[in-house]
Amino acid sequence: MIFRGTICILALAASSSAFAPTTSTSTVAAGRSNDVIIMKIATDSTSNAADAAAVSSPPSSYVLHDFDHHTSTRLPYSPTGYSTWEWKTHHNQQNQPIEESNDNGSNSGDSPTHLTSHSINYLEVGDSSKPALLLVHGFGASSYHFRHNIPVLARKYHVYAIDMLGFGWSDKPIMDYDATVWKDQVVDFVQEVILNRNDDSKAKRSIAIAGNSLGGYTAMYASSDERIKENVKACILLNAAGRFRDPEAIKEPSEPNPIIKAIS
Repeated sequence: MIFRGTICILALAASSSAFAPTTSTSTVAAGRSNDVIIMKIATDSTSNAADAAAVSSPPSSYVLHDFDHHTSTRLPYSPTGYSTWEWKTHHNQQNQPIEESNDNGSNSGDSPTHLTSHSINYLEVGDSSKPALLLVHGFGASSYHFRHNIPVLARKYHVYAIDMLGFGWSDKPIMDYDATVWKDQVVDFVQEVILNRNDDSKAKRSIAIAGNSLGGYTAMYASSDERIKENVKACILLNAAGRFRDPEAIKEPSEPNPIIKAIS
């Protein structure tokens, strides 16, 4: 599953602000290409537009500060996103290694780490002493896709939601996108943010990952990764996309379609 070249941003008819930033492309994508394809799809826009219009939008650093998930049933909307995690990864615009340098500009070691950095939007709501639940959205959406789910789930779990690279308020580099990009993003987010490598008390924390559509594919792929699978106690698939099969399995021959066979 590879998405090449320009990213296609799904603009939900008459209500794109309900799922993605309303900030102009020139502001959000400063320093990036503005070569964006807008695809409009049919949807029930009335309720989404009402959701976005009904919620005030204070600065993102404050939007969740006074949010009470015990009494609220909808996440506050922020036009500039929520929190930012700097994801250092080998996935970059040119799909080429980038050597990480130390402060004086020289290589940081004999075996260089090839990294670039992407700004990733995420949010967290709930008691940090409770089990962690990570929500992964589908194609064309963002963490705000779960705006009605997060407040309720946060009453029993410490809820995280992340914008995948290329979507929502996260960076949108022009590059080849495939399943390994988002898998690695989720795995690194779990390790660095949820488990927090610098906090030994969280090292054995239990995590559940839930994903919708493309996020379901990503959730399954990430949950099976050796780096975090000991911590992942559950993987929830919500209308998941993709084909899940053993890549080493022998493909059995299938019978030809009788209609195609008759006219061929």
